[in-house]
Amino acid sequence: MNKCTHTGRGACLAITMASLLVALTADYAIADTQDAEPLKVLMITGGGPFHDYYTQLRQLEEGLTDRIGNIRFTIDHNEGKGKQDMAFKFESQLTDDWARQYDLVLYNNCNLDMGDANHVKQVMNAHAKYQVPAVLLHCPMHLHRTTTPDWYNFTGAVSYQHEVIRRPFTVEAVETTHPIMTNFPGAWRTPEGELYMPFELKDSATPLARAYSVEAAEFFPVAWTHEYEGVRVFSSTLGHHNPTMGSDVNLNLVAAGLLWAAGKLDDNGYPKEGYSGERGLGWISMWGGGTLNGWRASKETNFAELKWWEGSDVWPSQLNTGTRSFQIVSDRVESNTIVVEGPKSNLFYFGPADGGDFINFEFKIDVYTYPGSASGLYFHTRYKEDGPPNFGYKARINASRAGESKTGSLAGVSELNTASHGDNEWFSYYIKVDGKKITVKVNGETVNEFTEPADARGPASLHRGTIALESVGSDSRVQFRNPMIRLLPN
Repeated sequence: MNKCTHTGRGACLAITMASLLVALTADYAIADTQDAEPLKVLMITGGGPFHDYYTQLRQLEEGLTDRIGNIRFTIDHNEGKGKQDMAFKFESQLTDDWARQYDLVLYNNCNLDMGDANHVKQVMNAHAKYQVPAVLLHCPMHLHRTTTPDWYNFTGAVSYQHEVIRRPFTVEAVETTHPIMTNFPGAWRTPEGELYMPFELKDSATPLARAYSVEAAEFFPVAWTHEYEGVRVFSSTLGHHNPTMGSDVNLNLVAAGLLWAAGKLDDNGYPKEGYSGERGLGWISMWGGGTLNGWRASKETNFAELKWWEGSDVWPSQLNTGTRSFQIVSDRVESNTIVVEGPKSNLFYFGPADGGDFINFEFKIDVYTYPGSASGLYFHTRYKEDGPPNFGYKARINASRAGESKTGSLAGVSELNTASHGDNEWFSYYIKVDGKKITVKVNGETVNEFTEPADARGPASLHRGTIALESVGSDSRVQFRNPMIRLLPN
């Protein structure tokens, strides 16, 4: 076997005719990872013509590293003799003691027809002997159903069918107090979907999330925890398509499940010391991939001014073409940046993360102001067709506009007279709502803290609601990028 080494975000590849083994060693200068041993994870991936495992390998490697940080992958990516082959064995699991060198095994594979019952038992026995936990994603739930049904004792569910029509579906959190589900939306619409229909969960399995099958007219579990002979197992049926596997919500779920299985997730859903990457858990992007999908503007676009549908798969609307006040810029300099300049208007979030119905959360966004310009961020608010929203609070954005309070102000309740940033520069804006307390930060520094009185009533108070961006008028120009939200327990 030929070997090579590489340290950092790349991989060390050892190639055989049957297998592509990648050893990844990540050395991160993150302060809280210095004293913790890295998680040694074997990723088993590949098999069959039904999944793009090359892309998903990168999605999982990069997404989990961003969220966990202190993790080292060994990747066994085996396509067998060809993409149509689903009968091979993974080289990394051929010996009785293969599991002893790993802290966890991540399965994202589809060698459905491997057909060797003894080998399947060998794999399961090694997990039990060395007490190595596992994470199972999508296709492993259907493996070895004809040769070794004992495999279902390992996955925690009996599953071998899915909906015939592949359509997006809505995932609902079931066990909302479980640490894995702390950062999961109450409901999430998958970008694409192949809904598995497990018809039996083992007694030791705990369902965490479910989805409704239109074809079967019933709910099915899509994520659960399980214990196999003392070994923790986290299973998720999500991830057939790349947009679903690589989505923030799914990667957050997988990362939390991995940390839980490895014993590195605390009871509140936070990574234990030494196991939080730069991104951390729970953050969900609120941009629609270069469009305004998932956002709705007041003062809707005049459709008579639009260039109408000419064979594309998206009809023009205020959701994906922008409005006079909110335009998306996608170029090499300002990728996926919203330019706010135009008539007074507001842009409300109604995207897949809880549909914009938030209670407790952390929200962050990058902002760029031009001299004399201003804007605002509404939260706990509701859509309004015309005029400023009636519900919730507005956090002001203003470095130099005369006669108005400055960035970090909570309009009408806690105003600031000095801005902690300048014009003509990007700054990070952060808002946290936790119960009755609101915290506002600029560039990581707390600039405002406000606790709403217990007897506060009326629409201009904390209830629940969405996020909205503000255009104050044509004499102002502000830019936004990278809006992200992290849901907190309610």
